Amino acid sequence: MTPLGRCTFDDVEEAAMEMTAAAIAARAAQAWPAIEIDLGAFAQRLSTLADGLDLGSLHASDLYLAFACARGDTRALAALDAKYLRDLAAPLRKMGFDAAAIDETLQIVRDELLVAPTGKQPSILGYSGRGALKGWLRSVAARTALRDRKRPERRDEYVEGMHTSPSDDLELAYMKKTYGAAFERSFAKSLAALPVDDRLLLKQRFGHKLGVVELGKLYGVNAGTISRRVTAVRERLIEATRERMTEELEVGTEDLASILRMIESQLAISLSALG
Repeated sequence: MTPLGRCTFDDVEEAAMEMTAAAIAARAAQAWPAIEIDLGAFAQRLSTLADGLDLGSLHASDLYLAFACARGDTRALAALDAKYLRDLAAPLRKMGFDAAAIDETLQIVRDELLVAPTGKQPSILGYSGRGALKGWLRSVAARTALRDRKRPERRDEYVEGMHTSPSDDLELAYMKKTYGAAFERSFAKSLAALPVDDRLLLKQRFGHKLGVVELGKLYGVNAGTISRRVTAVRERLIEATRERMTEELEVGTEDLASILRMIESQLAISLSALG
């Protein structure tokens, strides 16, 4: 403990964080008056999850429910099922899954999120509160359904039921449908944040369809040099878009690769629209 009169800035900052977390935890508990958990432990979890973010930006009431579920609170488990899990059937139905596949998927989701293997914590603690719990659960359910569809013994059944061809990429289609709006927002902000000369280069290359030889002559460099510059700017745009999307959305690490693949597939379309 720091001696009296010798408190450092870090000590004061940590104390302020603890007080803020405690206040947010108390407010979150009010959203679920029938569910009682250790508020001190929950406040500590909030502080851990913040990781440099504003604590107030976390979806605290959703985190409260998830935390209570992870601890096996029966009222919390009932609330999760009634208010969240049952609503997952609709988006799965829109993806083309039949009633039997949906029921199976939801049961798998319940088991995988709430039943912890020996020595491990329930997977629902993977929810970090940076987005709504409803969206996070929807992503988990879709990924679970698609994973089950890819099993060899289920592929023919699902392909027939969903009226798709084997070449269809259902996961990518789902990502575009679910995260398309977030991509557009993130792409626009990331593009606007680029230096003016980089934006102009992308417009010339993808909007005006100028080749690297033409651009090289325009900029007084060889085609290889301008090609590398275009690639570097494009990669920075992709990375900035990915960072903005993952800040806005509540996604697990399993979704990051799919989101990046979606960005790659959509980027060419968005860049070609630059005029």
